[in-house]
Amino acid sequence: MTLPGSSARVLAAIEGCRRRMWAICYRMTGRRADADDLSQEAIAKAIERAEQVSGDDPTGWLLTLAARVCLDRLRRVRIERRLTELADPLDGPGWLAGEATAAAPDAAAILREDVRFAIVVALQQLNPRQRAVLVLHDVCDRSPAEIAGALGGNANAVKATLHRARVALAAARRRTDIDVPVDPEVVERFARAIQAGAVDEIAALLAEDVWGAVDGGGIVVTANKPTFGRDVIAQQWANAKRRLGVPVFAEQRVLNGEPAIVVRLAASPEVIVAVVHLETRGGAVVALRVNRDPRSTMTLG
Repeated sequence: MTLPGSSARVLAAIEGCRRRMWAICYRMTGRRADADDLSQEAIAKAIERAEQVSGDDPTGWLLTLAARVCLDRLRRVRIERRLTELADPLDGPGWLAGEATAAAPDAAAILREDVRFAIVVALQQLNPRQRAVLVLHDVCDRSPAEIAGALGGNANAVKATLHRARVALAAARRRTDIDVPVDPEVVERFARAIQAGAVDEIAALLAEDVWGAVDGGGIVVTANKPTFGRDVIAQQWANAKRRLGVPVFAEQRVLNGEPAIVVRLAASPEVIVAVVHLETRGGAVVALRVNRDPRSTMTLG
């Protein structure tokens, strides 16, 4: 059976950008399972609505549809996020850890293939419309007029939302003067220090004004707000070492396009204790996000 031209173009475009649609849903929700479900929902809607496509390349339409499906879901389901809630880590090296984007106010805040953990986590602190506008503009290359057509409103309102989204994203990240990607040597040294249980070596790698967040998912008891300063965070590691009381193995692994650390029980390597994402500057750790939520880390294997 020969498909109508619009349907054939849509199906071909889906195969070409399925991965990008999934990444948009992951950015919008911070959860792998939600990204799986919502990207499939977007694909199903795209096939149903193929006759709406005009032009030879439906890619932009598909990406916009994926963002819109996520926005609709987020509007229906009000999610209260904890102050220290993180995102699901994303396995594999196939994502780009882009380049620093703080140089110019109008530069893209999030790059097309950039799913760095710090960015995805910070995006979750924006309201759903801000998230959608920022993703559509910076990732999907949609103009304010096109975004207004997809989400409602007008181009000026979209520009205002985009500005507020950039400000909110920068505030959520706290620091943008960081190495992109993270310094692999610092990650390696930090991993060795964790495995050795050398809290003094961990402290030596921390910048004086370092900040961090630990997410236990409401299952593992952790601090309920971010912490600041070398001494405070070093003490947290000392406390965690004492409470755990058994040796660990620290595996370096590429997660969200950057080197990260997966901490496992040495006696039972299948048990993940924590996943540690670092941000670095000048050979020191300036931010760290530690995921201890077993529901989030268990799929890493």
